[in-house]
Amino acid sequence: MIMNKRELTKKVAERSGHTQATSALIINTFISCILESLEAGEKVTIQDFGTLAVKQQKTRERFNLITKKVEKYDSYDYIKFITSKSLKNKQKARSLEAKK
Repeated sequence: MIMNKRELTKKVAERSGHTQATSALIINTFISCILESLEAGEKVTIQDFGTLAVKQQKTRERFNLITKKVEKYDSYDYIKFITSKSLKNKQKARSLEAKK
């Protein structure tokens, strides 16, 4: 099952006791703050969850089998998510329990 933004909004509204409109506003503000920080080149670290950071893919060359030529790919920025150790440990514990 995949949780989308609407389902996340419903869950946050149920758990917090706020309306779905208020929860949607909070979630949208949260996401926009993260995006603004990433655009400014800052890392975003959320304790017990992980870190979002902008990384740069280096310029590289690849051989195209169809044209038989070496093509150069430009560098580009991408967002990398690094999971926190506590979240990794929780996931490992869940997977070990599921195997039993």
